[in-house]
Amino acid sequence: MIYQLEIDDRDETGKAVLAFIRQMAATNKSIKPPVALNQLELAERPFGTMKGSFKLAPDFNEPLDDLKDYM
Repeated sequence: MIYQLEIDDRDETGKAVLAFIRQMAATNKSIKPPVALNQLELAERPFGTMKGSFKLAPDFNEPLDDLKDYM
């Protein structure tokens, strides 16, 4: 499956999500790094993609930090 997300990188949560995706893309070649939408110059949204936003819980990074400490 291919997912396309629009992430607002103006707040700390969006920056954390983008950093996480970049890190995953660096270690997993099946994950493509994020691309800024203004670079795509899309005339119309591709079929199957949605516009929207989501908020992560304030403790989103805690399990990842615990895993990092364990490793």
